[in-house]
Amino acid sequence: MTVTTIIDKRLFINKTMRYDYNCLLVLLHCLNHRLELAVHDSIKDIGALNHFKSFIDSLYVLYNASPKNQNELRNVCNELDILFLKLGRVLDVRWVASSWRAINAVWKTFPALCDHFCNAANDSTKDSKTRNKYLGLKKRLASPEFVSDLGLMCDCLQELSILSNQLQERTTTLIQGQKHIKRTIRIIESFKVTP
Repeated sequence: MTVTTIIDKRLFINKTMRYDYNCLLVLLHCLNHRLELAVHDSIKDIGALNHFKSFIDSLYVLYNASPKNQNELRNVCNELDILFLKLGRVLDVRWVASSWRAINAVWKTFPALCDHFCNAANDSTKDSKTRNKYLGLKKRLASPEFVSDLGLMCDCLQELSILSNQLQERTTTLIQGQKHIKRTIRIIESFKVTP
């Protein structure tokens, strides 16, 4: 069933009920989908997020395209007694909750990623181009700007993920949805640093 079919059926039901019961019905777009569209539009307006997103995507490609790299990271996680979490894509067409899981995986495996990049950069069995790539990844990962951005993204996406899950509940009414949205706005605004 396509989206058009669903909309057509809803419009038919809407027209039928208006005619039969002489009442005013309002069709609302899914609140959660509106949230996703708003997040996507906001991301387009913030240029600095593109660098962050591309770095996280490069981590995703590095570990999902190569089982060897994934096993090396898993071994480092085991050595450091860190739970291995699979890295995912972030801020693409998926729901906000999946972006939060991807960022959270980077946050929780951060020490293991640093160690893996150090080990790979110093591995004499790798060619110089590969070693330099890992050295560059480590420098970017360990930079104070990236760590700050990662923490902020983790906090924001966690709140948006909670909101997304609340809006997806079948029992959520418009009034409850509005309260959840206002609560999330207040929380995210509290992240701002006041001079």
